[in-house]
Amino acid sequence: MVAFLAAIAIEYGLYHRFLRDALAARDLTNLRPALKRWVKFTVAWQLVVVAGCVLYLVALASRHGRSVAWVAPPLGAAFGSALPLQFVAMAIVRSIRG
Repeated sequence: MVAFLAAIAIEYGLYHRFLRDALAARDLTNLRPALKRWVKFTVAWQLVVVAGCVLYLVALASRHGRSVAWVAPPLGAAFGSALPLQFVAMAIVRSIRG
């Protein structure tokens, strides 16, 4: 649960910091650099999430019990970082449509 909420918060923070104002202004001259900056940071964040998930799974793969609950933190991080992307994609489309 913590990984899920943290991933959502970080992804929303990236959107809020780099893209929200440019989307609200609907000015393509400001939107393009803001979108490029946001994509760079979002891709970097996604790589951190994937690397963290892989490291977690490798570290705990041999020490887990019979329960499948041990995979919950990496799944939470993966879904938590992917969920806000859906809302950001909708905001980008709305902004470009005008």
